[in-house]
Amino acid sequence: MNDQSKIVVNPLGKEPTGTEISLHSRLNKGMIPLLFILMWSSGAIFVKMGLLYADPLIFLFFRFLFSSFIFWGVWLVWKSALPTSFKEWMYIIITGLCMQAGYQIFYFFALDYHVSPGLLAIILGAQPIITTFIFKKESGYLQWIGLIMGILGLALVVIDSVSLGNISTLGIISSLLSLCCITGGTILQKSIKVNQLSNMAIQCTAGTFFLSFFVYYLEQNINWSPLFALSLSWMVLVITVGATLLLYHLIRKGNLTNVTSLFYGVPPMTALLDFFIFKNSLAISSFIGMALVVLGIVLVNKEGKLS
Repeated sequence: MNDQSKIVVNPLGKEPTGTEISLHSRLNKGMIPLLFILMWSSGAIFVKMGLLYADPLIFLFFRFLFSSFIFWGVWLVWKSALPTSFKEWMYIIITGLCMQAGYQIFYFFALDYHVSPGLLAIILGAQPIITTFIFKKESGYLQWIGLIMGILGLALVVIDSVSLGNISTLGIISSLLSLCCITGGTILQKSIKVNQLSNMAIQCTAGTFFLSFFVYYLEQNINWSPLFALSLSWMVLVITVGATLLLYHLIRKGNLTNVTSLFYGVPPMTALLDFFIFKNSLAISSFIGMALVVLGIVLVNKEGKLS
């Protein structure tokens, strides 16, 4: 073969060493959890914006409806494999109803029944502890220490927004049901082996049909303003399509305790975004809590596999 026909792959003139490849791979793996925390944390900001123009259930309905169109549209192009048995279809649908519909519905109900976002964050912060208890064979002492530090840090971050007054029984029940849905859905998701594109298309479609009954029978108002369109677009493209796919990738590839510990990082990051976007102040306790959360996540992920 003529030397002139050879294609130069590396413009620097040298091939990467094994160490460089390993470092690049580790950086890529480290970026996925950070990107997930940043994307998932932004959801609360855009939900807060969108709920000014739409009731929760119709907001969720259109989020899942448009997400379904996107996933099935891409599926038509890629022709990803679908589940091959009725049992597998039902398993994915039930998982989707937990992860996609149930978690979100009860989350919004809890807020509607006067549970403060701070208290709700602490209740949902029990997810990594519950997951670790269920899969305690996967966890070591460092992970338990990290989990405890994480929930203490989470409490410090949200302590200013926790109000124990005027909390209804329905609010607490909704919070606990939201916790059960996200925890159970995460555990169920671990066993799903079908292509994630097909998985998300089925789950979002199931969520759409489920919410359609609520939207039909309950009066829901919506104002299609530019800010609502922005909020809905963000929740569809960044949260459902982007962040949820990243979460499912992490669940499939990693240790569930390690993956669920990332949710500790969501409230602190949301608080920072809230500070920069809405100019809401942060207390010193919040910064101390953020440091504890970061240290807790580091300790949890020193053991096991994350991505």
